[in-house]
Amino acid sequence: MLAVLLLRLVLLAFLLPLPVVRAGPRSDPTARLAERLCRLNRLECILGGSDHSRLRQAERLVLLDPAVDPRLATLRLDLAPELRVVEDGPSWSAPPWRLKPTGLLGLGGLEPTYRAGDIEPGWASLRAGAEGQIYPGIFELSLEARATLDLGSSDPPVGFDVPAAWAGVATHGLVAGFGLRDRFVGPGKFGSLMLTDNARPAPLGSLAWTSPAGQRLGRVRLEAGAGWIPGERTDVQNPGWLLMDLRWLPLPEIELGATRVGIFGGQGRPLPSFGQLLLPTDPHVYDDPNQLEPDQDERASLDLRLTLPVGRWGGVSSSRTAVDGLDTVELWWQYGGEDIIANDLGGIPYPSLAGIANLYGAELVAGPLVLTVENARILDDYFRWYTGHRIYHDGFTRDGLSMAHSSGGDSITWTAAVAWEASDWGVELSGERRLRVGVIESLGANLLALQTDEMRHRLSVQGWKLTNLGWWSLTVEVERLTGQDFVLGDDGWGWRVAVGR
Repeated sequence: MLAVLLLRLVLLAFLLPLPVVRAGPRSDPTARLAERLCRLNRLECILGGSDHSRLRQAERLVLLDPAVDPRLATLRLDLAPELRVVEDGPSWSAPPWRLKPTGLLGLGGLEPTYRAGDIEPGWASLRAGAEGQIYPGIFELSLEARATLDLGSSDPPVGFDVPAAWAGVATHGLVAGFGLRDRFVGPGKFGSLMLTDNARPAPLGSLAWTSPAGQRLGRVRLEAGAGWIPGERTDVQNPGWLLMDLRWLPLPEIELGATRVGIFGGQGRPLPSFGQLLLPTDPHVYDDPNQLEPDQDERASLDLRLTLPVGRWGGVSSSRTAVDGLDTVELWWQYGGEDIIANDLGGIPYPSLAGIANLYGAELVAGPLVLTVENARILDDYFRWYTGHRIYHDGFTRDGLSMAHSSGGDSITWTAAVAWEASDWGVELSGERRLRVGVIESLGANLLALQTDEMRHRLSVQGWKLTNLGWWSLTVEVERLTGQDFVLGDDGWGWRVAVGR
């Protein structure tokens, strides 16, 4: 069965250029609706973990009664194979599987964000491929492959890409595996200080455990993983990277999180000790002019998500589809620091954060109407956040793109959106204002910066619809950019129209 699935996947990669939305925390309408129903119905769903795969979505939906909300019928149709796994248990003889064509046709020179590193170079881009999942027994296998065509790009116009590939096991709250998988950690809707799908996913082997629902002290999710960051870099080739994440859901309305990511080792670099990898109490290296000692680039965050199910307080049914009052009000905050500095408390070292950044957000839901606003302030002026570290000066990037918030360091970003999300279709209008400061150095109270700031204003409209071939979307974006790359007078407009994902 698996061999047949893989063969069909390769054939479809060249023969079916059909538009479908890629599964991801922001771009997948199934994930968005599933999470919203969790909040609305006060289910014990841990939503801030990094893994937003189809199987994780099905595990959330299985907690809901199909008669609760008509939108469940649409979600159950899209996640039918995964729900078979969750509801019926492992199957070796007839494993559930799914195969859908994927593709995109994009026009315009505007580079999209949060698309797994696909910036669609050139003035026209075409993607044609397929994605598939199969679940033999306790195993979870997925693969996405596609052919690419970019006209007007400085790179070779024709290529072949495998943006996602995962092999692992998933059983009784335990998930373990290795591969390429889009990840997004934390409570943010338009970004995260720690990890997002803005860049291509880096290879990662991870182990995650989630406690059962219905426990007296709530639910807990633990995840730890390690891998490497491939691609050409100007600092250290193939550095290792770590992901650690802890989630606690004491009540369905409250989720607390603690996340850490780090860079270490790499080609020609010594590895830190195992103890320093687990708890980096001494990540900085001094008196090492030849840069021969082990080094690490660390960042960590704490976050909070608070959901107020105001619709249930008034006895309003969650099955309504008209806007006649608020359903939920959601607030979130993520607080992070770049580099972990060790302090001493009575002879016991403990880590603390430096170079502070914050991300705040709020969302109001009234039936299918969703209003969202988010602010990310990553202005530390010294630690540079994602780039500028002592040895790993390319920082937490892959192929030049931030693996976390798309704005990068030394930036202030405001994003707002209004969306109408029905059961099998939706539309969203969003706007972004991003300020980037070209910091050179911070000398005490004096800040040395480049001659001008970079300011971006972007307006986007996106609509999506579910068909028997999966979700597909139409996106129109326009942007005004001033001071590009901190050059005074380098201003201009950009636009993009895309059908697909």
